[in-house]
Amino acid sequence: MKVERVGGRLTRLFRRDTLLIKILSSYFIIVIVLLSVFSFVLFRTYSNKSIEQISQTSENFISQSYYIADTMLINVYYNFYQLFNNSMDNDLNYGLYVDKPDQFADQDALKKLKQYVKSNPLIGSIYIYNSKADRVLFSISEVGEGIQSTTDFLDQDIIRILRNKERNVSNEYFTRKVDYVISNNYVSENFLTLVLANTSNKGEVESSLVINLNQKILQQMVTNGSAGDLNQVLIMYKNGNVLSHDDTSMINKNLANESFAKQIMQSNNEKGSFTTKINGKESLVSYVKAKHLGLIFIGIGEYSKLLSSAYSMQKTLLFLTVIFMLAGILLAVYFTSTIYNPFRKLLHKYRLDSNRLLNDKKKTLLSKIVNGELDEKIFDKEYRMECGVSLDAPFFLTLVLKMDSLEKVLSGKWSKDVRLVRFAIINIACEFFREKGFKVEGVDNGNDYVSIILNVNHRSDELLDNLLDTVKEMQDKVEKYLKISVSAGIGDIAEGIEGIGKSFQNALAASNYRIIFGRKAVIQYGEIAQRNDNVLQEYPYDIEKRMIEAIKESNLRKIDASLNEFFERLALYSADVIQITVLQLAVLLTRTLSGIAKTSIENGEYSIKVLVSEIQTCETLEEIKTYLYSLCFKVVETKGNDSKENVKTVIANKIRDYVGQHYNSINLSTDTVAKYVELSPNYVRSIFKEITGISLSDYITQCRMSEAQRLLIETNDPVSRIAELVGYPENSKHFFTVFKKHFGRTPENYRMSIQNDESPKANFEW
Repeated sequence: MKVERVGGRLTRLFRRDTLLIKILSSYFIIVIVLLSVFSFVLFRTYSNKSIEQISQTSENFISQSYYIADTMLINVYYNFYQLFNNSMDNDLNYGLYVDKPDQFADQDALKKLKQYVKSNPLIGSIYIYNSKADRVLFSISEVGEGIQSTTDFLDQDIIRILRNKERNVSNEYFTRKVDYVISNNYVSENFLTLVLANTSNKGEVESSLVINLNQKILQQMVTNGSAGDLNQVLIMYKNGNVLSHDDTSMINKNLANESFAKQIMQSNNEKGSFTTKINGKESLVSYVKAKHLGLIFIGIGEYSKLLSSAYSMQKTLLFLTVIFMLAGILLAVYFTSTIYNPFRKLLHKYRLDSNRLLNDKKKTLLSKIVNGELDEKIFDKEYRMECGVSLDAPFFLTLVLKMDSLEKVLSGKWSKDVRLVRFAIINIACEFFREKGFKVEGVDNGNDYVSIILNVNHRSDELLDNLLDTVKEMQDKVEKYLKISVSAGIGDIAEGIEGIGKSFQNALAASNYRIIFGRKAVIQYGEIAQRNDNVLQEYPYDIEKRMIEAIKESNLRKIDASLNEFFERLALYSADVIQITVLQLAVLLTRTLSGIAKTSIENGEYSIKVLVSEIQTCETLEEIKTYLYSLCFKVVETKGNDSKENVKTVIANKIRDYVGQHYNSINLSTDTVAKYVELSPNYVRSIFKEITGISLSDYITQCRMSEAQRLLIETNDPVSRIAELVGYPENSKHFFTVFKKHFGRTPENYRMSIQNDESPKANFEW
């Protein structure tokens, strides 16, 4: 009965107020449709934004990995190529070309190889192959140095490669797995090998410098220790062979037949990302192609895992949509009497959505123009007008406005959404240029910068000169209203829309010179174009050497002077060369500071990962210099307060006394000294060299030669007897060789010169 009464009431209500029911029904339908459309659009928009963000993050990660690895590989190649081809190192030349062994020259060559191995964390070992002498000089990181015949050499794999006439591996990197035995320990490593070779007319390798890079350390640098959300991070040659991979079993495998590898190799783009199926799973692939070495850096992430947050958000949005839909229906009944207000709000919302879509369309068009992605529509004036872009003058000029002190911006009042900062910069710049009579458009196309397109009627140097003052006024406006400063890069004037992309690239390149000219700089591409065209500047090894010596001497004044001189030289280089040179300096400082501070090179306070990360936050050379000086100051200060240094001095003095008392013993050696002070031979060598500045073996020789000099002058003992008295066996040829090396003449000639009142000069350089 109740059901019948309720049904009767609804029937009477419908008959009495048909219009009200129709209005309610139409409102219900509008609410349901709008919420459904809104949910669908929101789902799609959020998913697309998530995909874009993940793709951009993956590309940035791979780009950063490429930058570090590419720079390190180029540095190794460039430095050793210069040494090898220009014969800049006498010790290396001896090892490569001299076929008669010399004990002292051998030791000098091995010391030099050890220095080169220690100079770069990537280098695992270096060999000098000399076919005429039938031997190999080698230095292996954390193992030691030595000389072996080619037949007995522990790395027979490289011997076979060098003797294979049909395989030319000179002047390029290639991968190989090496198995050998060192000190009764079986070692298996993956190397990235660089061979620099001299060949005969018959194609045989006569001598070669072999540099083996540690693939494991390279992979750690590529991933910074972690690949983030990516399942795989790998480096591949352009022919498909894998050079470096998280999974060592994948190294040297050819992926040319894999669909994702084919798509990358066939692409003309230097970098990008796309989705494809790998092992039956939808995956996101990001890649960067290295220009110099023919390598491809690839990151692969499983799509479902990368978008897990997006899927979770979609479920939340769906639930909220249902709740809002029910709430909308209830509110519709309650506010039916005031239906005009909801209708007006819906209309207003619709207009806002329309404006947003129009703005997105305009931004997409401008982004394509700036990036040089031109199609037929872009050249259609009516289509440009439809998108809200009115650029009809014949010439264009692009500016890049880059935010200064981005870290402070992100940590300040703009931290919630840096897009608002970029939006505000575009609005201020466009409004200002319009006031100055320019036709202008702005586009948000960078993380820390925006682009401004000026449309002008003529091309002239006068226009560029006047523009400098205008840009400086605009910078003042931005700083006044936003409390942040921007640096400006000005491209060259281009004719036609097709030239905007090139003008933008030049403006972006000019903005990178903020590292030299400082914050709030205005940099024209024409001023720096010549720097970009110049060949690589010579690395300032002389200044670097003085800097390292100053650090080891704990001389802050010399450290400051050498850093100033180093960075004054850098200010003359191009922006790209500056980045490479600073990275090379950072690698050396990592070795030096970590060695002094006794910290890990890979994970310690002064590791390459920490230094590169901190340097990347610096925006100017002055900031980088200040940061590096602070590191050196900290190490020097710590070293000065370290009481262990006193202990080392005591040990060094104890060693001096022992050598002074036992230099005449034939059995005196580093091992006997180490046994006396109850320390390991390697540690004894290290302490003595650190405190005195000379090696222990050189100090023993110095003491013996000084005593031999005295005996030749003050006694008539035969030379053979003097050799015995200073610790050399009877009739030892070694004594004559060492004496002549230090005094420039044989013992007999030296004694005769004294008797003839000559003044011989010793060759000691301690």
